Amino acid sequence: MDKNRRLLNRVEKLKEVFAKLKIALSIILLVATSSVGALQVDNPQYQPKVIHPGDDVDLWIKISNDNYDDEVKNIVVEVTPHYPFELRQVNPVKGKATISHLNPGEADTVYFKLHVDENAPSRDYRIDVKVSYDEVEDDDGKKITRHYEFTKVYYLHVYGIASFEINGNFSLIPSKTQIVPIKIINTGTGTAKEVNLYVGYSLKPLNAGSESVTISAYGTTKNQQKAIYYPTAIPLSNLPISPVGKTKFYLGALKPDDDKVINLKLHTDDNLIEGCYQIPAVITWIDEDGTKRAEQISIGAYVKGDIILGISNVVTDPKEIKPGTTYARIDVTVTNNGHAEAKDVKLKLITNKPFKDSWSNCNIKDIGNLLPGVSKTVSFYVDVDKYAPAKHYKLPVEISYLDVSDNKYKTEKFIDIYVKHKPLFKILTKEVHVTAGKDNVVHIEIKNVGSERAERVKISAIKISGQPFDYPVKSDTIGTLYPNQTGVGTITITPDRTAPSKSYYITLEIRCAGDSEEGDKNVYVYQKPLKVVVNNPNSVGYWILSIVVIIAIILVIGYIFKKKMNKENE
Repeated sequence: MDKNRRLLNRVEKLKEVFAKLKIALSIILLVATSSVGALQVDNPQYQPKVIHPGDDVDLWIKISNDNYDDEVKNIVVEVTPHYPFELRQVNPVKGKATISHLNPGEADTVYFKLHVDENAPSRDYRIDVKVSYDEVEDDDGKKITRHYEFTKVYYLHVYGIASFEINGNFSLIPSKTQIVPIKIINTGTGTAKEVNLYVGYSLKPLNAGSESVTISAYGTTKNQQKAIYYPTAIPLSNLPISPVGKTKFYLGALKPDDDKVINLKLHTDDNLIEGCYQIPAVITWIDEDGTKRAEQISIGAYVKGDIILGISNVVTDPKEIKPGTTYARIDVTVTNNGHAEAKDVKLKLITNKPFKDSWSNCNIKDIGNLLPGVSKTVSFYVDVDKYAPAKHYKLPVEISYLDVSDNKYKTEKFIDIYVKHKPLFKILTKEVHVTAGKDNVVHIEIKNVGSERAERVKISAIKISGQPFDYPVKSDTIGTLYPNQTGVGTITITPDRTAPSKSYYITLEIRCAGDSEEGDKNVYVYQKPLKVVVNNPNSVGYWILSIVVIIAIILVIGYIFKKKMNKENE
């Protein structure tokens, strides 16, 4: 009996506890109902389903009266967006929609429009939805109105879109193949996956038909026709600037502001003139939302025409330049073999021994501007030393010019001048002595100091008016003289009887033919002076000179005798 009584007591206590819990739970539910209210706010519905930067987003929010006993009225729904969303005007008050009332169990939908900032990166962005309303309760026939408001926070995901730039700070030269670096930069707001670059390609979208897309949200239905196409990279041919070797480059994934550098091998057509050109390229990638994308893009290239100045022709006058040649004209043709204009072109022939300028500043030439493929000829004048060794000489020509940007350049080219062999003579006989009024046979020794054999060498005295000389035998043939060989010729000189005793310089002509075995058919003529000392016993000058000589001899003998006597006395 006691045990049964104790069990009954415990049951009664449990009933009391459950009753209290029921009361407490009712109070909690009442509080909850009064704090949240009778309204149910569904998650927002929006179009497009995949939101990108720059999109206009249609936003619908469904409001339901879940209280089946009471009416709600004066319902106000306010949307407060955060970056990157911005409200568009679709309601009388921007960002605010009203519902006059909702009967128990009734629902309605409010509409807003948002714009997404074009530079928004990929991530979730917050919007706040504030709802305020009045709930009308029936308390034993008495209408009691209570005001409620609450805020819900939602997040919408924005998928950034990748976009690309290609930078390359390089210049190309016509007819050359060069390796240049280019940088591919993701300047968009989303990560691009599986990025591929096709250089020298064109984008050809292949149409595969279309499909109908139905968009529905809370009773609003839209039908759209969407074309289906597959972007395809097609290689191009006969490009003025074309890739050599590898044309497809896999870059992997590129986050916003990431870049990749590749080395691109390009060949530039030799007919291109200086200027800017575009190299077609295609970039394909997959966006964050899984969409496959392709874009036609261009790589900017600057073709800088090179300036190549060269000497294309050299002509001399005379054709054969030999030692001792004066005022030899050298015609030089300079050609611009490059692809850009050379401005203010100047040429300067630099002469060194055995060459020298024929006159001052005769070898500085200004030819102005020189277009690609154009030639101009200038003339230089030089004198050749008479003892110049026979050989090829490299004469430097200094060329200075400006490019199209007025940058200064200087280059040096060489012209080949061949100084041919030539006989050349030197009179070894310093002077000859002759007596006035007599026929004097004099021997004259000459030497071939040139580099070529001289044939039929002949010497002749040239009578000059005003000199007291006659030449009964004025010429003599020596014959053949090889280089460094000497020979002797004789002539007869007859001074006038009244010719005073003194020195004269007569003109001696040396004439010869070139080496016939070497094909030299030239005749060479040289005129050289020869000192002739005339002694005339009948001239006053001769006696005066004799007396002076005798006196000088006596003075010398007397000086020696006196010096000897002084030594003996000591």
